[in-house]
Amino acid sequence: MHAIYTTPGFIIGSGQYGEAGKLISIFTRDLGLVKVVAQGIRFEKSKLRYHTKDYSFGIFSLVRGKEVWRLTSAQALLASSLSTPISSQNIFVTNNEAFWARIALLLRRFLQGEEANEKLFETISACNIFLVSFGQTGDVDGLSSVPDNDSHMEIVESLLVIRIMHTLGYIGDDKDIHAVIYSNDFTHGIIESASRKKHLINQHINKALKESHL
Repeated sequence: MHAIYTTPGFIIGSGQYGEAGKLISIFTRDLGLVKVVAQGIRFEKSKLRYHTKDYSFGIFSLVRGKEVWRLTSAQALLASSLSTPISSQNIFVTNNEAFWARIALLLRRFLQGEEANEKLFETISACNIFLVSFGQTGDVDGLSSVPDNDSHMEIVESLLVIRIMHTLGYIGDDKDIHAVIYSNDFTHGIIESASRKKHLINQHINKALKESHL
């Protein structure tokens, strides 16, 4: 009997596999980046197809095969939890697909194989929870220094990117942005603070991207 591993994860990409399967790249909380085969998932009758869209979050049950992991089940996640499955297929998929596509590209660039990084996963999940909540309420109260929603999203993206790169060791300490880097929260107050330091944050990001040679 093969052991089944169940873990929250974020799908960062996929491709066709065989006649009706998919090879899915999932950044998981407990296993790191894994490549998972989902047989028959492209058939219309497959229930898994609704929970394995690119750039979505879910709870995935996996079995390690001889060469690759195999997907046995997948469920969406409740937006307020990292471990509570629900039946609705779309509750934890935000409307910001382009946003998450860029984050997925960054993760594909920097993650190297099956090495768990719970802090990194929690940071990414916290951002998605914030965006889901923001999308449901449309509440921008307290964001006086953020003039419109597009600028708000740009700041959230810069904040998430610098936290990802700092967690992976590509950005060192800087007392001027210490508070926004080390917090794992996405709140209106932190986003306002990041908006005032957006230029400095982006300088650090661009420098790290250039020096990484990846």
